[in-house]
Amino acid sequence: MARNLEIEKILEAWWQLQHSLPGERAKSQHRLNELLDVIVAKGQHQHTRDQILDFLWPQYREYRLEGKKREQVGVAQAAMKK
Repeated sequence: MARNLEIEKILEAWWQLQHSLPGERAKSQHRLNELLDVIVAKGQHQHTRDQILDFLWPQYREYRLEGKKREQVGVAQAAMKK
């Protein structure tokens, strides 16, 4: 699915946050917050970070599913090469 580049970056940062090691979690959270703050500023602070994440939740679920499918295809392709 084609999405806005800013949205793609947010979805990737969100995924990174949820899959980061404990020592990297603060850095991942900071990156996601930076991206969200850009959107908040563009919207003249009419929406919060949480509201934006709530709005993007359906897209994030789809993003995760796409990632799992890509991962499964990669595993299958690697198995076929052996």
